[in-house]
Amino acid sequence: MCSNIPVYLKDALAFGINRLTATHVGSPRMNAEVLLMFTLNCDRAYLYAHPERQLSGDEKNRYDEALAQRSRGVPSQYITGHQEFWGMDLIVSPAVLIPRPETEHVIETVLPLARATTSPKIADVGTGSGCIAQGVARSRNPRHRDFSRSP
Repeated sequence: MCSNIPVYLKDALAFGINRLTATHVGSPRMNAEVLLMFTLNCDRAYLYAHPERQLSGDEKNRYDEALAQRSRGVPSQYITGHQEFWGMDLIVSPAVLIPRPETEHVIETVLPLARATTSPKIADVGTGSGCIAQGVARSRNPRHRDFSRSP
């Protein structure tokens, strides 16, 4: 995006979708939205409710950099530093495996077994983020401290 020409939110989104489509990124609309929401620190509704909003030069640069990273194959979760899992916002980085949606099936399978045991001992070893143990603990005890976010 050219830095000296005003860029409106709707145009930035269209640019992002086109760029990600051209570089064969899967789900280009979703990825462009996620990266723009991350850049602007807003939700999806804001993107579509304020199409006329102009991006600042800094916002354009940050969005352009996020699109460039995603176009090079960097997962959007590593760009944003977040992944939703089992109702938790997990902080992720290249040092942490990104929890996959199907991993939630592991929790769905473990929960009935854990509930049937008085004091279950559950180890989540080598899975990356600890998301399975956190998900089971949170489901067994809703007051469980969520370690997925920084304090």
